This record gives sequence, structure tokens and C-alpha cells, in this order.
Amino acid sequence: MPKVLVCDDELMNRKVASKILKKEGYDIVEACNGQEALEVLATTPVDLILMDLMMPEMDGFEATQKIKADDTLSHIPLIIISALSDRAAITKGLELGANEYISKPFDLTEFTLRVKNAVMLGELQNKKNEKDIIYILSKTAEYRDNETSLHTIRVGEISAAIAQALHWSKEDVELIRLAAPMHDMGKVGIKDAILLKPDRLTPQEFEIMKQHTEIGFSILSQKSTPLLDLAAQIALTHHEKYDGSGYPKGLAGDDIPLSGAIVAVVDVFDALLSQRPYKEAFSLEATLEILQKDSGSHFHPMVVETFMQNLDTILSIRKELTDD
Repeated sequence: MPKVLVCDDELMNRKVASKILKKEGYDIVEACNGQEALEVLATTPVDLILMDLMMPEMDGFEATQKIKADDTLSHIPLIIISALSDRAAITKGLELGANEYISKPFDLTEFTLRVKNAVMLGELQNKKNEKDIIYILSKTAEYRDNETSLHTIRVGEISAAIAQALHWSKEDVELIRLAAPMHDMGKVGIKDAILLKPDRLTPQEFEIMKQHTEIGFSILSQKSTPLLDLAAQIALTHHEKYDGSGYPKGLAGDDIPLSGAIVAVVDVFDALLSQRPYKEAFSLEATLEILQKDSGSHFHPMVVETFMQNLDTILSIRKELTDD
């Protein structure tokens, strides 16, 4: 439920706006002046700010300026609501960073539509910013590992193909496409001597390497959004095994999130087929034999079955995104 901050010094104005927006499905928080609005924003995430201009203590001009100058708040859409007919005042508010304005008394249809559009545009901008962050983090992880950027992209695309075959919603298929490339994000926290070692890791080194799952989860769970929540879940669980012998939690069977189970199969498949400084590429026949042999022990049987049923699609993705 989107949350709207209504800031107006007139109680009746706040209540009218709140009643209208609650009927439209919005959650409402109120403030009676600019200073109180800033105090609310310090502790409460909101999706839209409705800001009156003429208020005591701190008016809407000053509050808008402070909000738009704050990197943690400036992304929030802000609509000026004022009885002022003075175009110069409205222009000043827009120059300070307000995204839109509505004059009081406002038309009900216009009011609800402008609020809806502002919230929707804010959500779209946030999603774009989130995708940019995910891309940057993915590239950061790649520079710390022997994997190629196309490996992470293939993991995302093939995971999405499997999710689609399992009848996930369109939205969830897109989420795993974006989240799966982050599966090894935690490797940024593993020292080079272990991460880039060309030889087999010692038992002690492997215990350190295993920490990348929990490091990745810690990084990606700093903020909760559907995309980052899924990326964090995958980072934590993609080395769990169906028989409970994996890490870090030793989860088994359906206790392993399906997202992690999907990426577990896809990551191993693509890694086996890829040449690396420390190994030659496996043949397709040998790779598929490993997946089928380890179905029910390492891998979720349903995921392996779905993988094999959609092998032509998967091979087509890999051919399109082959390493040159």
C-alpha cells in the first residue's frame, strides 16, 4: 500500500485529503508544518509528499528545499497543494524541486489522478535506480572473480527460462532474471589469495570461501525491496543441497527456496561448460550426466526435470551469450 505524507497546517484540509486518499487505497501520515514533515520523513518511508505552502514554524517552501537537498529524500515525488493563486509562488515551489502542483479547492478527479500518476512515476524511477544498483553490484562482483560477465547474465537468463517453465508469474520471472546474476555477490568479501587461487582449496580455505553466501546475503539485505529480497535469498541459498549436505544452513528438500534451487542447477551447469584458468570446459554430455546423477542429492529433482525438458531453450540462450 503506497504511503502518502499530507503536510498542511489546517486540520480540515488534512482530513479531507486523507479521507479521499484512504478510499483510493493509500496509507496516510500527517504533518501540520514543514518541520514536523521533516521529522516524519526521518523515521517513516513514504511514496509521495503533498505539501502546503503557507504554514507556521516552517513553510512549504523551506521544507521543499530541505527535502530536495537531502540525498535520502530527494527521490520522493512532491506535489505542492496551496490555495495560492499567485503564479510566482507556485513557480518558486517548482524551482525548489516540487514535481507538480494542485490548487485548492481541488477537483476530486484531478486530485486523485495526479496523486496516482506521481506515485506510479516514483515507483518506476525507483525500479530503474534499483536495476542500476544491481548492475553495478554485479559488475563489482565480476571484477573480483574468475567468472565472466556473460556467465552472470546467462545465469539470470536461464534461471528466468526455468522459472517461466515452472509457471511463475511474469513479474517473478523478471525478478529472478535480475536477481540471479547477484548469486556470488558475497565473493567481494573473500580475500584474493583464496578467491583467485588456481589450485584446490584446503579445507580451511574452503570454510572461508563458504562465507561468501552469508556475506552476499548481508550486503543485499541492507534494504528490503522485492528485487533485493530475492537477490539476498539466492545469494544465501544457492549452495544448499537437496539432501541437506550443502551450506551455509544445511537446508534440505523443499526447505530450500525454489529460487536458490534453480540457481544452484543453472550455476553448476554453466560453470561446468565454461573454461577457466584452473580447469578445462566439460562436454555437454558430461555436464548433463552430472546434473542427472546428482538430481535428488545435490539438486532439486523438479528443477532438474524442468531443466532437461527445456534444454533446447537453455542451449539457445547459452549459444546467444557465449564467451568469445
